[in-house]
Amino acid sequence: PKMWLNPKRYRTRLLIDVLRIFVLPCVLLKEACRLYDVKLGYFTIAAFPAAIIFWGFLNNIWHDISTTLEAKRMGAKPIKRIRGKWPGNIDVLFRMMKAFKTAYIMDVYLELFQEYQCTTLNTRILWVDQVCSTFLVVSLL
Repeated sequence: PKMWLNPKRYRTRLLIDVLRIFVLPCVLLKEACRLYDVKLGYFTIAAFPAAIIFWGFLNNIWHDISTTLEAKRMGAKPIKRIRGKWPGNIDVLFRMMKAFKTAYIMDVYLELFQEYQCTTLNTRILWVDQVCSTFLVVSLL
């Protein structure tokens, strides 16, 4: 087992995540600018947040491709993903939060299962895979 998966080492995991998500893209941008002798000038302040967003976008694409290839290799069918109108399915998140205030906690999932006509869903809120199945919903009700 990897040491950063140990719950006692949550600080280490947080540090690694911060370095991987925020620091690494900035360091790579700075090194690329140094290597190719590029001066960003006034765009320096905007370039670092853009590098972080671009890095996250590339990681997301890489994750999708690698999981798709792994599923094909194993002969598995992909889990149906919810396709929201807003980036990161934020509209689905807002819909779920609104429903949590007025209904039972799993009613919103049952509505999504009926809407997508399946028994297993990936909500993929904020580009993170979150898989839920009817077995989970029924067992919690």
